[in-house]
This record gives sequence, structure tokens and C-alpha cells, in this order.
Amino acid sequence: MNLEERFAYGSFRAGQREFAERIYEACASNSILLAEAMSGFGKTAAALTGALAAGEEKGFRIVYACRTKRQIQRVVEEISRLQAKHQFKAAALFSKYDYCLLRRGKSIPQESFGWYCSFNVSNNLCTYFMNVPLVGEEFSRMVERTVNSTPGHLDLMRESESVHVCPYEVARLALVQAQVAVVPYHYVFDKRAAPVLFGSDSPDLSKAILVVDEAHNLRDFFRGANSAALSTGELDAAIEEARAMLMDDAAASLVAFQSSLKAVRDMSSGWLLDKNSVIQAIREAHGVPWLQNLAFELSSCSGAAWGSIAYERRLPAKILRVSDFIIKLLTSNRGVLVKLQGGFGIVDPDPVGDFDGYLKGLAAAVLMSATISPSEVFIRSLGLKPSNVASYETSVAPRVQVRTVVDTGVSTRFKLRTPEMLTKISERIVSVTHATDSGVGVFAPSYALLDELRRTASRHLGGRPLVSESSKLSSQEASDIFDEFSSRPNSVLFAVQGGRFSEGEDFKESSMGTVIVVGLSLPPPSPVLYTEYSSMRRIGERESYLMLSLLPAARKAFQAAGRHIRRPGKKGLVVLLDSRFDQASVKQLMPSWLGEDLVSGDFGPDGLGTLTREFWSDHR
Repeated sequence: MNLEERFAYGSFRAGQREFAERIYEACASNSILLAEAMSGFGKTAAALTGALAAGEEKGFRIVYACRTKRQIQRVVEEISRLQAKHQFKAAALFSKYDYCLLRRGKSIPQESFGWYCSFNVSNNLCTYFMNVPLVGEEFSRMVERTVNSTPGHLDLMRESESVHVCPYEVARLALVQAQVAVVPYHYVFDKRAAPVLFGSDSPDLSKAILVVDEAHNLRDFFRGANSAALSTGELDAAIEEARAMLMDDAAASLVAFQSSLKAVRDMSSGWLLDKNSVIQAIREAHGVPWLQNLAFELSSCSGAAWGSIAYERRLPAKILRVSDFIIKLLTSNRGVLVKLQGGFGIVDPDPVGDFDGYLKGLAAAVLMSATISPSEVFIRSLGLKPSNVASYETSVAPRVQVRTVVDTGVSTRFKLRTPEMLTKISERIVSVTHATDSGVGVFAPSYALLDELRRTASRHLGGRPLVSESSKLSSQEASDIFDEFSSRPNSVLFAVQGGRFSEGEDFKESSMGTVIVVGLSLPPPSPVLYTEYSSMRRIGERESYLMLSLLPAARKAFQAAGRHIRRPGKKGLVVLLDSRFDQASVKQLMPSWLGEDLVSGDFGPDGLGTLTREFWSDHR
């Protein structure tokens, strides 16, 4: 084992070599390791070093799974540096939507893209795909360059366009050859997408090492992947969409489906429905194959496809959403049907399923995060057996200078969320911002509260540049916002906890000195939450609340708090605006670096301003 020759930099930071060694040992001994290190520690570089050393020795392939595209790009940057020092084959793969050159300049909803791509390819309308076999040698050389140097996404897009071939096909074939594959979660954990990564519907995982970055997001991912929702408004929109596309039969069937769901809703007083009884009632009214046939017709939209593509008319986004819901209704084995406010949902009461069995089938697995503690609770929240998982937290004390201030005079608790309370919170944001010479990050628990705080606070920020996250940003729009914030001094970023900018982004000291975390993003009561709670009653109410509500909310807040702490020696101020951060149950979940220098009290705007100025004056 020679870790130095596989490390992308001249030397290891404090603790990085030990971190890489532990990952190497776990991967070489076919183990499952839970590894924790603070934000800015350099987990990615150390993890690649350790996993690659074990993979090359044992002949194992490494699959590096990330939650977001931005995080994948960070891993690709580390791999490119490492390939310049130690040659190996690697590739990254996003979704087809991210690679499509054909949709440039067109308004293609992401929900419609699978249908759009399939129709163009199967009818020989995509010249980028058709050109792949026609430029065989040049295409093969491009795949070889890609797997040997792992270009960034934009570089791959530009080169593919110059050759006039599909970038997705380049990346997909590079992935087949890669010793290190970097992919979003769904290529690893979604059975429908996994064949792209593993090359088979029933892959042999025994020679694959899995590294999961930001593993604290796994349960949320499984919940989203195994659930579906359909509102009455979306169903109304799908009916209108079908009529506009002259799909009269489909529109009539959607109306019938709508009537069946309304009858079910009217007859049931509770939120939990018997899914099998609902399906049986629909079959008795319309025939056994009716639902399956409706799902097929909606997913193919064959009657309107040519007109939609040829004349660039509206694409069937809402129709395809209904189709997805019906398919999930028919195929979800564990899912239960629930009534939501203004619609229906299919919820898996045990979204993690047999995750333990999946990990055992791998050669080895490493689950990494900056916010995993308490590790035993995290392990059990994923349905894993503590005896099968080794936990490791770096022993190196973080060499950072962070002051944490908890203001107990405000709270985003739902019952306290009045206009007066929002004004108090906004005044504190303004006061801290005015007392900070560098940029400020403000992280709210939801998009709705984020918008309110931005509107209220922006009136009093004295012309400082403002940028804000929204719920439907594309990757390019997110990149533009990040660049704008980083390039304009004293900017203020408004973002959400658990969003694009609260994890995986590297904000330099000059661009962000202070982080303000507003409230805890505790999930509101809902049938979705009740369903999971009921399935976890066996472990006790207190433990289930910790696993499903408090711990995920605390992790999102603490991940956001560490956005500006990206390197040893960093100085930063963290302001937590909510009295609940002062509770013992929350404090015991804080990472050590966040709780070492902590003060709490009802400081008010003036007191927070004074504390902020004193902190930056002491550390200039």
C-alpha cells in the first residue's frame, strides 16, 4: 500500500492520512465503515486515496455516489488532479437530461425529457445519437480520452458538440471502462437506473466498493425514491393537457380515473387508505387491464408524439406525472396509499428496505459525512445492524476558530411564526450582516420562509448585493448564483437548509465570513411522517422522533453552519437564530467544532451586532 503516490497533493493535511488508511483497511477487508470528519477536512481526496489503493490491490471497482451534481463535479476535480499523478481510468455520469444537446434553445420540461429523448432516438430524429456509429474511430478516441483524464461536464459537452455525438453516450461508455465511477445516488440505489452503472439487471456487486458521500441524506433519498404524490390540480392539468394534445380517449380515461379517486376520498374519513381495495374497485368499474392500459397510453403519448415534436407544441409533462403515479400505485409492493391535502400519496413505511442486505452484497462500503453523530442512531435509521458496521471519527481536533452564537429570543416554531416574529428575525439578520465586513450566508428551513425573510431583510441591507436560491434552479443557474456571490464582495446569499448551497459548496473566507442559520427544518405533521412513525413504533416513540425528525433537521442546520469552514485555520462566525438550538437535546447533536466556543442568550439585534463586530475585530 502506497498512499502517497495515490494522493493528489504534495502532502496530507493533519488527519487525512489516518482517514485514508481506515478507508483502505475497510475496503481491503470487505467491511462496512461509517466515517465522519468535519466540513473542509478533505474527505474526498482522502477517501479516493484509500479506496483506490484497496481497489487496485484487490481488483475491485470503486463506485463513488453523490447526492447532487455539484458534489459530483467536486469529486471529478479531485480525480483529475489524481490522474495527473497516478494513472487510472475514471468516469462520471449525470442524467440524460444534463447531456442533451438536442434540447438547447427549447423549453423541454424535465418531467417530459425521458419521453422526448426516447421518441427522438427511436424515430431517428436525434443526429447526435445517430452519428455515434458513423464516426466510430473518433468516438472511440473520445471515450478513451474521457476515461483517462475525466473532463469536467462543460468540457465534455463542448468536445461532444465539436464531434457531433451524444455526450451521454460518451460518458456512458466511459463509465463501462472506468475503475472509478462517480454517479448520483439513483444510479446505485434505483433498480431501474442501476443497469446503466453495473451493466446488468442482476449485477454482481461482490467486486464493487461503494463510497457514499454526504451519507446523512440516504434516508431522505430512499423516501423520495419510493414515494409518489398526485394533487387534484395536477390531475386537472393533465386532463386539459390531453385535450390540448387531441388525446381525447386519454382525456376521457383521466376523467374516469379522477372520478374514481374522488369517490374513494369521499368515502374515507381517515388519511390511510387500503391500496389494494382502491385498485380492485377501479378494476371492477372499468375492467382488470384498464389501469395498466391507461398507464401505457399516458407514458407513450403515441397519438400526439409526432405533432408535439415536429411543431414544438406543448410536451406532456402533467400527463407523464399521472402515468408515473399510476405505475407506482400498481407496482409498489410495500407502499401504502394515503390522503394528502389536496391529493393522494403513495408512501413506503420502511423506505430503507433491505439496505443492510444490499451493502452486504458489495465488496465493501464506506458511508461518509460531516454530521453522522450519534453514529449508532444513524446506523439504525438505515436499518443496519450496529454489529456489522464499524464507526470512525477522525481524532484530529479541527484547527478552526469558530464562534457560535445562539439567540434564544426568536424561534421559527410553527405556532410562533407570526409577522412580528419574522420581523424580529429579519432585524437580527440585518444587524449581523451590517457588522460583517465579508459575505454572509443566510440559511432558512424552507423556501416559503426564505422568501419572507429575504423580502423583509432586503429593505434594510443598504444596497449590499443579494443572491437567492429558488426551488427549481437548474445546475447552470445554481453555478451562476454561486459565481455571482463569490465574485461580488460583501454579498448576501439567501438559501435553504438541505438545499444546493448548504452542502458540498466551498465558500472561501473572503466571500463568506458569517453564516446565519434560521430555525430547525423539522418536518410538519403529515400522513407521510405518520406512516414512517407507525412502522418504527417497535423502537420506541422517543427514538423514532430522534431518527425521523430531530436528527435530520439538526444535520441540515449544522451542515449549513459549516459552509464557510472549508480549511484548517479558518475563522468564522455562526449565528443560530432559534431558541431550540439552546436545548440540551439539540446541543448534544452539535459537532465538536461548533460547540467549542458557544454563547447563548436573548441578545436582540443590537447585542448580535456588538458580538459580531467584537468577533471580527479580535480576529483581524
